Amino acid sequence: MENIRTMAIQMPEETYQRLKAYLKRRQLKQKDFVIGLVETAMEKDDGSALCSAASE
Repeated sequence: MENIRTMAIQMPEETYQRLKAYLKRRQLKQKDFVIGLVETAMEKDDGSALCSAASE
């Protein structure tokens, strides 16, 4: 079994309610949504680093 870490954030109530409504409309779990955001951001950053290294 892989190691699992817990991440907690605080956000304004209005943002939280909007997020919950968004997830419900798209039938997504909060955990899956956040992991997807993080992975997408890191992949994008990795791609930028690769492009920068290739241009040097």
